[in-house]
Amino acid sequence: MDDVLVFQHEAEEGLGTFAHILEEQKVGFRYIHLFRDEMPTESWDEVRALIILGGSMGVYEEEKYPFLKWEKTIIRAAIKNNIPLLGICLGAQLIASAAGAQVYQGNFQEIGWYPISMTLEGEMDPLLGHIPNQAIVFHWHGDSFNLPKGAQRLASSIYYDNQAFCMGRNVYGLQFHLEVTPAMIDLWIDQHSKELARLPYIAPDKMRADTATYSPTLKYYGERFFSEFIRRVSASKSRREEEQEAKV
Repeated sequence: MDDVLVFQHEAEEGLGTFAHILEEQKVGFRYIHLFRDEMPTESWDEVRALIILGGSMGVYEEEKYPFLKWEKTIIRAAIKNNIPLLGICLGAQLIASAAGAQVYQGNFQEIGWYPISMTLEGEMDPLLGHIPNQAIVFHWHGDSFNLPKGAQRLASSIYYDNQAFCMGRNVYGLQFHLEVTPAMIDLWIDQHSKELARLPYIAPDKMRADTATYSPTLKYYGERFFSEFIRRVSASKSRREEEQEAKV
């Protein structure tokens, strides 16, 4: 049985360093390749957590990418069934949209290494509290979103108010990328070279140099965050199993 389902929107956007954590903790996972029209067959009783990765599409492009509408329905069902959720970049935007918040195009394409500001709630958060204020993390997005009702803002940046949020104990959305490896960043730069050439403030060579500087620390931030998320997932599954046994 695959405990964790991973919604993948594009082949080059995978789990990165997070895959190692799952393997290390012996947690089974399975990619759902949405770009190949795959759909999960598991029932919620079999799913330990749902991870929603990034992608170049916008959550409002349902006509061009029909799976987005179906995906939002799945996210709403996961929230209703208390399934732990983690959304990264597009994934965070999808969680926000599924929870009733507006997602829209931002005024600045935040691509590269930029600092984030932790809120008081973020500094106290068990999963993100180890990340210092003004930490340099990796970004690749041009859309923004409002906070869903009942969500807590955990981090922001100069260009985007909502960089990280949580809803209760089990739902987290990150606009930035804690999972990326240097190889992933190199691939993204190569694949999006034409897009980057239209943005005069982005220098791919500098981005690669910044990656060499900042990626070791990002790896630490990401592994610590995701390890704690998976520990919380395990605790959540145990509680669900106890509740089911109590009903029998």
